[in-house]
Parts: sequence; C-alpha cells; structure tokens
Amino acid sequence: MLQVQTTDRHSSRIEALRRSGLLTRSHKGEFEHLTTHVRDVLDVPVAIVTLVDEDRQVFAGHSGLPSPWDARGETPMTHSFCQHVVDRNATLNVCDANLDPLVRDNHAIFDIGVVAYLGVPLALPDGEVVGALAAIDTAPRVWTDADERRLHSIARTVEKEMAVRISEARWRSLFEGLHEGFILGRVVRDEAGRIVDWLYEEVNSAWHDLTGVPHGSVVGRTIREVFPGIEDEWIDEFADVVRTGTPARFTRQVGTLGRWYDGVAQAIGSDRFTVIFLEVTDRIEQERRQNALLKLGDDLRNLSTIDDIVAAASECVASGIEADRVGFGSVDERSETVEIRPHWIAAGMTSIAGLHDFRSFGSFIDELKRGETVAIADVETDCRTAGAAGAFSAIQIRSLLNLPILEAGRIVLVVFAHRRNVLAWTESELRFVRQVGDRTQAAIGRLRAEEGQRVLNQELAHRMKNSLAMVQAIATQTLRQARTMDEGREAITSRLSALARAQDILTRTDFTEANVREVVDAAMAPHRSSQVHIEAYDDRITLTAQQALGLSLAIHELATNAAKYGALSCLEGSVTMSWGETDKAFYFKWIEEGGPTVAPPERRGFGSKLIERIVASYFDGEGRLDFDPAGIRFTLTGAPKAVETAAQA
Repeated sequence: MLQVQTTDRHSSRIEALRRSGLLTRSHKGEFEHLTTHVRDVLDVPVAIVTLVDEDRQVFAGHSGLPSPWDARGETPMTHSFCQHVVDRNATLNVCDANLDPLVRDNHAIFDIGVVAYLGVPLALPDGEVVGALAAIDTAPRVWTDADERRLHSIARTVEKEMAVRISEARWRSLFEGLHEGFILGRVVRDEAGRIVDWLYEEVNSAWHDLTGVPHGSVVGRTIREVFPGIEDEWIDEFADVVRTGTPARFTRQVGTLGRWYDGVAQAIGSDRFTVIFLEVTDRIEQERRQNALLKLGDDLRNLSTIDDIVAAASECVASGIEADRVGFGSVDERSETVEIRPHWIAAGMTSIAGLHDFRSFGSFIDELKRGETVAIADVETDCRTAGAAGAFSAIQIRSLLNLPILEAGRIVLVVFAHRRNVLAWTESELRFVRQVGDRTQAAIGRLRAEEGQRVLNQELAHRMKNSLAMVQAIATQTLRQARTMDEGREAITSRLSALARAQDILTRTDFTEANVREVVDAAMAPHRSSQVHIEAYDDRITLTAQQALGLSLAIHELATNAAKYGALSCLEGSVTMSWGETDKAFYFKWIEEGGPTVAPPERRGFGSKLIERIVASYFDGEGRLDFDPAGIRFTLTGAPKAVETAAQA
C-alpha cells in the first residue's frame, strides 16, 4: 500500500513539474543570480537550483559548477543529492558525503567533487515539491542552524521567481496560440534618460506571420534595428504608454512593410510594455477605395465632358491602388494607337504623354478590344509583352494595368496604371479598377444620353417648325384657291392626311430616312386598285425626311387629280409609276393613260405649284408637269447625291 502511494506521488510530481514549463526554460539560467547570492552568503564554492525529473536532475541555475557539468546543464540521477530532498520534502544536511550512508555511493562525490551538501526543498505554487536549492562544499563542513535559515530564506525567493516564471510561461503560452500578434517590449533610454528606442523581449508566432519577418530573428533587437527607417510614431507612442501608464490604441502603417496594423499597447512596469495587434491592411485599403469610389460618384454627377469624366476616373484609380503613373488616353481602334493625355506621376517617373502604337508594346490590345481588363505583373516575363521589354523599360514600366472604356462595343478610351517595379496586381485592386470602369462607363453613357436628348429636342423643335410651316402653307394656299369652304376643308384634310402618312413612315425610322417604295405605298393607299402600276424601281433608294414629305404630297396631289379628272376617274384608265437613279441623280415618273383627254388648265393652282416648285426644291432638282392629251405626266429629277441607296448608307 505504501509503495502504491509513493508511486502515485512520484507520478503526480513529475506531471506537475513538466506542466509548469520550468524544464523547457531551465537552460536559460534564470536563477543564476540567486545561486551566486548563496555562494556569497554561505561562503561555498558551488550553489545550484535543481529540478528533479523522471531520470535526471536539471540545473535551473548554478554558480561555480565545474566543467563539463556547467555546460551540460543536467546530470543523471546517479549524481543527484537533490532527489533525496525532493523525496523526503525535507532539508538534507550532509557534512561529509564519504561518511554518510545515504549518499556515500553517489557518483557526484567523485565526478563533481561534492563533499559537504546542504539542500532545502523547492515547491511549485500548488505545493508540489519539484527541486532543491543547495549549497555545496568540496571539503567536509559542519552546517550551522544559521546556514540552514539563510538557505531557506533564499529558497523562498527562488520559489517566488519560479511562480513568476510559471505565470509568464502560461501567459506566453496563451499569447503564442493567438491569431493576434503579441509583443513584450522594453524601452531603451539614452544617457539623459530619454526613451529613444525599444527592445523586443518576446514575440509570438503570429507576430512573424503578420510582419513577414523570419522566425527567431527579432528577440533581443530594437525596433529600429529590425525595421530601419521606421516611423518615429512607433517609438514615441509606446514611450508615452510607459511614461504615463495609460493604454493606447493605434491604427498605423509600417511604411517599410507597406502594411497597416491595429492594436493596443499597455504598460506593465519596469520600462516594459505589451502590444496585441492585427494586420488591417485589407480593411484600410478597402475603406480607402470605398471613399475614392464615393468621391468619384459625387464628381461624376457634376461633370459634363468625357475628358473630365475620365480624368476623375484616373484620379480615383491613383488614390485607390499603389502605382507610380496613372492616367488615360484616347484610343483609335482602327489604327491601334493611343493618345496619352497629361497624367499623374510619382516622383522620379517621366511623363509618357503623346501618341503610342499599341503593337509596339505587345499583343494585349487584342484583349482591350474585347473589353477585358489587362493586368500584367511583370512585362519582361509575360508572354503578351516579353518581346517588347525594351520599349517598356524605356518608359519605366515593369507592371502594367489597362482598363478599356467602350462605346457601342468599340474601345475609345483606356485608363492605365504603371509600376516601375515587379508587383502582382491583387484581386482587390482589379475589382476596384473594374468598379471604377463601370462607373466611368455609366457616366459616359449618361453624358451621351443627355447629349442625344438635347439633339433630339432640337431636332423635334426644328421638325415641328418645318411641319407647322408646311401645314400653314398648305392651309393658306388651299383656302385661297378654294371656291367654297367645304371644298377648302376637304382639300386641307386630304393633304394633311397625306402628310400624316409620310410622318408615320419617318417615325419608324426616327425621322432619319424613308424608303421610296414605302412613301409611294402610303401616299397611294386611298387610291390603291388594279389601275395603279409600279414599273421599274430601285428599292434600295432612301429619302431624307423632307424629301419623303415632299414626294408624299406630290403623289397625293397627282392621285387626287387623277381620281377626280384623270386616269383613275374611269375604269379604262391606269397610272404607272417608276423611280431610280441615272448618273447618281434620282428620278421619279408618274404617267397616266386611258383616261379622259387632257387639256392644259387655264391657270395653275396650288397643287401644280406644290409638285413643280416646292417638292422639287426638296431634291435640289426639277419638277415637270406635262398635260399630254393622252394623260398627265410628271417627272421629278434630283441633283446628283440628293438621295442615298441603302448600300451607300
């Protein structure tokens, strides 16, 4: 039963010792100042602090220990007096080891020179005895009660130090497992006591991950040594924390790293402080880009030219990404050239304003034509640009970003960003540039729509004015020559109906042009019958809006007259129409046959004037009305290029 209890106690002690973390730090000799104190107080050549493990005793501190044991830092249990202190949890007083039956066979007598030994137990904060503080003499010695009291007093100090080390180990273990970076630092003062730097005493693994500094290369060095040229704020703010004892929260960039950090610094006394921090570069850059996009949105609402819009887009790109040159250029897709406008450049960069041939810099113009953003990290190795590395070097470009701006599917502008060094464009940078492109494209589209609306309004006003003038002329001339009000009303109504049918055709084509066949069919709609024939014609010919209205009125006048007095007034009559081009000059012919015999009128009415003079003027040509006895004939000829064919258009 006693053996079982002893075994359990032994296992519990070993587990507690290893859990404390003291064994893993024993090689640092953190208790050597206390062992030196023991030697001075008790006037002995050797003093040790030991931790008794399963099959060895480890020196947590020692002073005067002979070689090679001082370098080894531990002994096997065959050389341990301290194991008896731990097993008994009591002081071990040996005046002459050679005569003491408990230790006379111990190898430390011969290998280390231990003759007189005085050891007292060392316990963990929970009371578990795990080691001993011992004074050793190389000659026989009678230890006094005062020697024992002094050693016990120093042992209490050792135990306090052990408690601190255990607390620090647990504290360090806690921070070692954090995703946040952790720093234990100590300020460095000059001769006048001013804080001029600070020293890294401890950092966790996350610190290395968040800074990119290799593991094991920072502890024991100052921040100015680790990061030459670092901003003074990194020293000054932590110095204030140590001086005032007031914690400080910070969000700041380490310029040499190009990274932003957010954290809290707190003083812990004795010129020391702790820092817990996270890298927030992505967050800061996202906020910066979001603010840039908001500003761009505000700017775009007030800009009224494409140059101003693209200039604002370039400024936005420059403020949202790391670049050495940012600007835009006008692209001629057909010649594959770009005219670079004045642009933003960093110090040391040269301007590239002027005309450039895309093909002189590789093949990426093909992607720009497809509306794709081009991002090249290294122009010297990318297959699209490697062949033009010299051309890029001449204008200080190593990394390239091009954003195409399209109109109607064709590239018209390009926003660019250049870097003089190799640096990959991040996905967040590309996403930001695309967002700038989307907003720029939308703003240009809005500008085009507004311009189109202005043009449309002007065109509508112009057409309305022309239409009203034509209506007024028709009404005035018709009423002037009408014999009765009913006759005038009927004539005006029919003429305005003809005008309206022509307007319907023009509405379908946005008042740009009208096909001759459609104009003829619409004008003849009230008179459509088997008596109306259309012979040779060219269905590719189109008329301007004014020409379409004029021809429609002319056909209306001819058809109305034919229905009342001419070929369409009897079953035997017929009307034949034809049109086309001769020597690029338009012609239209109207021929009546089989109707009553025609005699020239005594006076020409408004209808005759309309088709001979007014309509002809719309074609820059001539209108001729012949009163042939066999039937009326009308020929309209236009000046060359007065109309267009669909093929020409």
